[in-house]
Amino acid sequence: MSLYKKRLKLVKGEGVYVWDENGNKYLDAIAGIGVAILGHSNEELASAINEQMKKLVVAGPMFHHEEKDEALEELSRFLSFEYAYFGNSGTEAVEAALKFARLYTGKKEIIAMTKAFHGRTFGSLSATWKKKYREGFEPLVPGFKHIPFNNVEAAKDAITKETAAVIVEPIQGEGGIIPAKAEFIKTLRDLTQDNGALLIVDEVQSAFRSGKFLAIEHYKIQPDIVTMGKGLANGIPIGLTLTNFDVPRGKHGSTFGGNPLACKAMETTLKILRREKLIEKAEEKSISIEGDKVIMTRGKGLMLGILLKENAGKYVEKLQERGLLVNTAGNKVIRLLPPLIITKEQMLWVKETIEGVLNG
Repeated sequence: MSLYKKRLKLVKGEGVYVWDENGNKYLDAIAGIGVAILGHSNEELASAINEQMKKLVVAGPMFHHEEKDEALEELSRFLSFEYAYFGNSGTEAVEAALKFARLYTGKKEIIAMTKAFHGRTFGSLSATWKKKYREGFEPLVPGFKHIPFNNVEAAKDAITKETAAVIVEPIQGEGGIIPAKAEFIKTLRDLTQDNGALLIVDEVQSAFRSGKFLAIEHYKIQPDIVTMGKGLANGIPIGLTLTNFDVPRGKHGSTFGGNPLACKAMETTLKILRREKLIEKAEEKSISIEGDKVIMTRGKGLMLGILLKENAGKYVEKLQERGLLVNTAGNKVIRLLPPLIITKEQMLWVKETIEGVLNG
């Protein structure tokens, strides 16, 4: 039995392309909602995973293994955090971050943003804004409140000595690909430090895509906690919560988190990103969509949102008919999260195709 009988059925992928069951070819400009940053069927990654399958797949949280060391060593070439906690998804990474904030500060209040998306477990869902995700699951976790994104005065009013943490996306994904303003991020950093609260930066969707390893690097501030997932292992489930403070042993754990297979996939993915300079090249491949129906193109690098004057959903199927896969972020935004291996020429084809459909 299928829950998705009316949806496109994909059967294989290679590079930036995927094929459906009828042999139709599509340029995949959504990549599993930002997951396939190296594209599909990367041979080097497939070989590494295959070899790891023959060696050691699971170890359990009570043991150590070299694949974790190697993954963290590769990560350290990009970032400097003292502690790393593995999970199996971005949602789990956020859930861990919220737990750690309450544990470390001894306080309960978590401040999140309007239009934010942080996941679908009870803690991460409590930080998520959109009503349709929350409906039917209330009451959610108490102690959460939302303030308007990019509103400095609201932040000043909300963050107090009672605040355990503020959680923010440097570029809101599900909310419509909306970058944070520099003044807003600086205000959050200053206020959290002044009030003994932690600043959690959710990079689950925005990591790798903006021209920097983390999008928060554009703001030149240091968060207390960073969450990652999605493209970190190019499709192998993984989540990562980074801190500069320790969490007492036994207070948090995961049966599958940090397993050798996922760590090998993470190490290999990061190695390819570094060697091929794919992160640095993201900005030069960026595009802007023009047309009477377009208000603006926003985002950064290869995390883009095309804000329209009308509903964007009706254009998703039309673009699919032209061989281009995209999705939406909010009612009026076409979202682009293509693999980082995409070429400038392919991105120009994406631009031409979208403009052709919008203006046709």
